[in-house]
Amino acid sequence: MKKQSKITFGLLLGTALTAISVVGATAGSLAWYAYSRSVTLSFIGTSIAKSALLNVGIVDDSHYIDDEHLALYELTREEYDNHSIVFTHKTDGLDYRAIREYLRRSVYAIDMLFPLSTQARGISETGALQLYESPNYGETSLTKTALTSHYVRLPLAFRMSDIDGSSIEDIDIWLTDTSVQASGENIHQAVRLFIENSQRKFLMKPADRTTNTGSTKVGGLLDLDGDGTYDYNQTYLNEYYYGQYDGTLVNDTSEYGIDKEHAEYDNVNGVEELVESTFYAKHYEHTYCVDLEQLTPKVVEYQTFGTVKPLVDANGTYYSGATGMPIATTDSDDGVGYATFTIFIEGWDHAVVDKAAGYSFNLGLRFEVNRS
Repeated sequence: MKKQSKITFGLLLGTALTAISVVGATAGSLAWYAYSRSVTLSFIGTSIAKSALLNVGIVDDSHYIDDEHLALYELTREEYDNHSIVFTHKTDGLDYRAIREYLRRSVYAIDMLFPLSTQARGISETGALQLYESPNYGETSLTKTALTSHYVRLPLAFRMSDIDGSSIEDIDIWLTDTSVQASGENIHQAVRLFIENSQRKFLMKPADRTTNTGSTKVGGLLDLDGDGTYDYNQTYLNEYYYGQYDGTLVNDTSEYGIDKEHAEYDNVNGVEELVESTFYAKHYEHTYCVDLEQLTPKVVEYQTFGTVKPLVDANGTYYSGATGMPIATTDSDDGVGYATFTIFIEGWDHAVVDKAAGYSFNLGLRFEVNRS
């Protein structure tokens, strides 16, 4: 198997979508590669009617951010609902270096993201997200749980501070804008965001702003060794079918004797761009091809910005009970709301192909509250 290559990425969480610079990447030759860069996450506070401030903090129950870093980044540690939260009181927001320190100590990704395989999931499922390492040649099933160092998981706390310093209760925090920009190709389409709060858990494709929901197939033939043919068992000559599927796996003998030299490429995965890649190849000569009429690849369904954003009234107010999916709601007792963000690359997305090597992307998210 060829060495994985890397693609750069930048990451920004805030109340304003802010462009950040990206750096060059190491070119490579294999799809399902790593995406790398020092992670940049930050949060910028926002004034609400000039009388309140939306604060964000990191839920740091294990005290990964020590006293030295609290002082360095001007943070305070506060206790709410049996949680230890590191808050900033600066109007320019939570220092991204504090987030980086938390991720480093908690052994989540700070320098690179690896494309992962997602367990099949329906749009209304409320269980935990199951992530697995991407397949290697011949490893057809999901066997290895994803390493935490291959993706980002960040537990955040939100609080509305009034002008007198008190917390404002029962405030919905909404995701009101997304920006996923790539330096080339469509690699930003593979970014996924999983959001968990006390009301719901949902998967989101932040780059999709034109539809309400969507899905990604998590099963199919692949060319993981990059030789231009779909992978097969070199002893028995039967093709490998990777990932998850419904039906019975049958290697059809009627296709035996394919002439590799003259065979046409077979778009078994339904890619939009018919360019040789991990998802678009030929069947190798003399292989027993998978009978695709007997199989249906399973899917991971996801929400989009269209279903997550709030519906506002004529005055632009995010009213209580609005449609959409609040990121968090501040508690009636202490005025703090919680949401955990998991950010990863979906390796089954057709954007994850060799020609995207060397590109980069930025992710921006904007939060607002239902208070005029």
